[in-house]
Amino acid sequence: MQSVLSYHKITSRVDFGICTRTPKDFRKDVEFIAALPSEKRPIVSFDDGYTDTYEAAFPILSEYGLTGQVFVITDAIGKPNSWDANFFGEFQHIELSQVRELAQAGWEIGSHTKTHRALTVLSLSALREELETSKWFLEDAIGQPVTSISFPFGKFNEQVLQVCREVGYERAISISRRSQDGFVERSLAVYRFDRRAHLKAKLNKNKLELWRLQTINAFSTLTVLMHHINSFNRG
Repeated sequence: MQSVLSYHKITSRVDFGICTRTPKDFRKDVEFIAALPSEKRPIVSFDDGYTDTYEAAFPILSEYGLTGQVFVITDAIGKPNSWDANFFGEFQHIELSQVRELAQAGWEIGSHTKTHRALTVLSLSALREELETSKWFLEDAIGQPVTSISFPFGKFNEQVLQVCREVGYERAISISRRSQDGFVERSLAVYRFDRRAHLKAKLNKNKLELWRLQTINAFSTLTVLMHHINSFNRG
């Protein structure tokens, strides 16, 4: 199974979170990835679908002859990330025309759900809407099947997996863990402070590095709580 390196924002802007990678560091990552033998080269993946995926990551990957995959929050397309906690200003999400251009350039377009809610706390009807609506919207937009999904906050359970299969997803990724049946592959998050040694450790499935990622990902529970608070305040 091909490893997946998972990114979020590629920008030099100041950001409170640790999921931001500068374009300079990202270029170093891509240089390392491109030098690997093709059979060991990971998939370069982007969650949330920020504009900088198109404006910063796309040109760098193209320069090295590589493509990526982007998981899009469909209700956020062309809008600022008001769904998230923002301490240094909002970040803009990708435009639909840019999603289409990435698809035409050979990128895989996947779903990151409709509104980026934690799927494990939703009712069955709300869960189906998050999974199904986002899939149909993207398929209509790019004229291609959308068969993969990245779970917000990495969270999933058996009900989530069942509905995923029912609506036509063929694979999923999660930053927290893989599923026993292999339907969900664990993606390896790349953070602000990571260096080349960390990337090598991730790709080698180093136990200490995987434990480090698991510890960092555990704090996503706080992000989920903050997301619920934001949703309540907007309501």
